[in-house]
Amino acid sequence: MKFLVAIDGSKASQHALAQAIRLAAPGNVRIVLLVVIEPVNNVYFPGMMPTGEPLVAWQGVPADQMEKMASDTARSVLSEAEATCREAGVQCETLLQSGSPRSIICEVAEKEAPDVLVIGSRGLGTVERLMLGSVSDYVIHHAHCPVLIVR
Repeated sequence: MKFLVAIDGSKASQHALAQAIRLAAPGNVRIVLLVVIEPVNNVYFPGMMPTGEPLVAWQGVPADQMEKMASDTARSVLSEAEATCREAGVQCETLLQSGSPRSIICEVAEKEAPDVLVIGSRGLGTVERLMLGSVSDYVIHHAHCPVLIVR
């Protein structure tokens, strides 16, 4: 059995990985860990960007430095998740992609053909979901495999 687990370092994605490990533990299962880095848009530089932690100011940071920071963070998230899988005795591999998370997750799911795609839910309210969209909502409607959304 193969699980694809989309992670971003948030509490929701940590819960998703933990659930995948719980489901994987009894058998011969492989987990594919996926982190997607959104490319820096040279046109849109908001004053503040949410990171799952307290807000971080990005104004005045050059695009190449922002990309390096995002890449370093993504590699760290993958490394920690890989260590978590190893400690649980679960086989895993890591993937680092760049693009729109919602689209890339679905594309990787199509290519990897997992038995289950596991993704966290941030639990956005109605207004936030309307304004920002929801990656998990998009994935559940566009992925061509079973999707488990973990809160």
